Amino acid sequence: MMKLHAIIGLVLLTGITLVNGQNPIQLFNGKNLNNWEVVLQSEANPDTVFFIKDGVLNAGGAPFGYIRTRESFENYELTLEWRWTGEPTNSGVLLAISGEDKVWPHCIEAQLRHGSAGDLVLMHEGSKATVHGVEYAVNPEERWVTVVPKQSASTEKAPGEWNTYRIRFVNGELEFWVNGRLQMSATNAKPSKGFIGLQSEGSGIQFRNIEVTKM
Repeated sequence: MMKLHAIIGLVLLTGITLVNGQNPIQLFNGKNLNNWEVVLQSEANPDTVFFIKDGVLNAGGAPFGYIRTRESFENYELTLEWRWTGEPTNSGVLLAISGEDKVWPHCIEAQLRHGSAGDLVLMHEGSKATVHGVEYAVNPEERWVTVVPKQSASTEKAPGEWNTYRIRFVNGELEFWVNGRLQMSATNAKPSKGFIGLQSEGSGIQFRNIEVTKM
């Protein structure tokens, strides 16, 4: 009994949770990109496209490409912050990257195009999701990408200010929260397992506080 009381006291003191037994994993340490792989559309020095300055991850915008985790994830909650460093254009958070590393890969994207953060983007054959009872999928004979618009007006902050993305992807259920507002809710989302990536696609954008909690 004394041991049990001691364990309970330790849990309360340290804030350790026994529900999922998981603590957030810092995907970006603010110092290096040792746990990330860079994929670019054309030849360029990766260090000039994705680089760290003042503890913040920068994506230059050109050439197009992405940086992805070396670890594959399934069933998790991902949180991060982003802001534009100049004229805002396009970027995105790539989820469940699978198959060949190419621009662009087979995945699901949480859109970061300016004014469209919260849109759901399905890339390549096999990507699909159900939103409000309607199934969306990529028809490779017609297109390679399908976009499902967010459910309410933009909740993004002005360019230059930090925004927060909260992405929950558990058992095929997918939610995108932009600055505290639920903008996308989908079920039966596939693919559901793979790498997590951040895009370079247009102009300078910064990322920080990137962490994932396994569910």
